[in-house]
Amino acid sequence: MTTELKTAPDLDELVRQLPPHLRENFEKADAQVRDLYGASPGVTALMRLWLACGTSSQIRVEFERAVLDIKRRDLNPNEEGDFDEDSL
Repeated sequence: MTTELKTAPDLDELVRQLPPHLRENFEKADAQVRDLYGASPGVTALMRLWLACGTSSQIRVEFERAVLDIKRRDLNPNEEGDFDEDSL
């Protein structure tokens, strides 16, 4: 039985296509990691790590915050991850 490796899309190319304001936080994080530890895996690896840490609930909550135009970070969904009138 052979194991077939699936290759990920070229994240370097995707990162290059991002507008500068979206790359900025990852570039800052890259510089901070490099300053603190002397080396960093780079912007693409940090972006991959950040994406891998997001759960479906967190992604949905960020979508709901955007749709509801919620700016305050102290407004959080209930334990099930839902915004309801008690949360607003």
